[in-house]
Amino acid sequence: MTDLQAEAVAYEQLYSAVAHMLWVQEYPAWRPGYESERVGWPQERCAPWRELEALMARPSDAAAPRPGEPSDPAQHLISRRAPSHEDRPLGFEDALTDWTTRLNADPGYLDDYSLRPGACVLVPSPRHWITVFALRELAWRLAPGRPPVTIGPDAARLSALAHEAADALRTPLGTSASAPHSPSAAPWISPSSRRVSDVPDLRVRLEELRGAAWRAAEVIPSLEELKASPDFSLRAGTAVAASDVRTLLGGHSVQVWREYLGGVDPSRHLLWGSAAAGGKGDPKPFSKEADDWIQAFTDGPEPWTPTDYQRPPERDRGETEVVLSATRAAVLAELLDELAVRLRPGLHSGLIHYSSYDLAHFIGERFWRELTSHGGF
Repeated sequence: MTDLQAEAVAYEQLYSAVAHMLWVQEYPAWRPGYESERVGWPQERCAPWRELEALMARPSDAAAPRPGEPSDPAQHLISRRAPSHEDRPLGFEDALTDWTTRLNADPGYLDDYSLRPGACVLVPSPRHWITVFALRELAWRLAPGRPPVTIGPDAARLSALAHEAADALRTPLGTSASAPHSPSAAPWISPSSRRVSDVPDLRVRLEELRGAAWRAAEVIPSLEELKASPDFSLRAGTAVAASDVRTLLGGHSVQVWREYLGGVDPSRHLLWGSAAAGGKGDPKPFSKEADDWIQAFTDGPEPWTPTDYQRPPERDRGETEVVLSATRAAVLAELLDELAVRLRPGLHSGLIHYSSYDLAHFIGERFWRELTSHGGF
């Protein structure tokens, strides 16, 4: 191995470990606007984390998508191209802008407390919950720093079901799929990924990242210290990840990326959720999740939209359907499309670039919490 190759390996290991440390905190407590008594991050902790994130998020780390360029799963959506006349990839940050802009402009679906025909989709509760919880799965597959993976054959049914669920949300509104779904590789998806170490000033960046990573990790207490403190603003996973970063910087071998559940193989198992077995949580195979989706789909009709004005479902009457506005149903469908393609057998993704952070946080926290906290009513 040449010196340059060794530096590339070291950079990618540290990049992954650092991105994981920022990701498992679950919300960007170090950013301006998050500092408050509720969050409780002191300035001496925020400052080095902001410095570290600035290094991870440098625009030069990923060139702007160009027309005709294939979509790279490590830094672009792969179920959609850019929403323009140009045939170019849709980067993670641009995808977030597109979705949040549409959601912020959502006109809703109520007129005088009645459902407006064609403005919403009613979804049977079992179908809604199993597909909405899949947003967490997509968020963890898009988590910044996630190591490379090639999806195994057992994901075929779940991939197809996710796309079927997306189409079922669009059909009542008369909209078509955002991208075709087929067992073969889509022509716009690149079979390889641009490595985060493919930069001209790698040695300089490695030293900068080492320094910033150490300063950010050293202000985080150990897991034992955290358990003994009243600091509820810091996640236990963050303390573990910071310890891993310090170990790695000390020249020792360490697991740079820890899954949410031990024993998970991303090529064969869900990243989020478990299968109950023997009273403990075990990794859930794709095939078991597909079985659960099929059961949920049979527990009620297909999603539909009212053809005339009617009152919303009322839980005290035993009406459990969930109402999604047309805009929110479309966004959820597009997210399910992305999950479907990322679970297609044979799909390979390289190490996910840090540009995915805000998108993954939006999918797995903000949008997920909205759809689960009030059920669309």
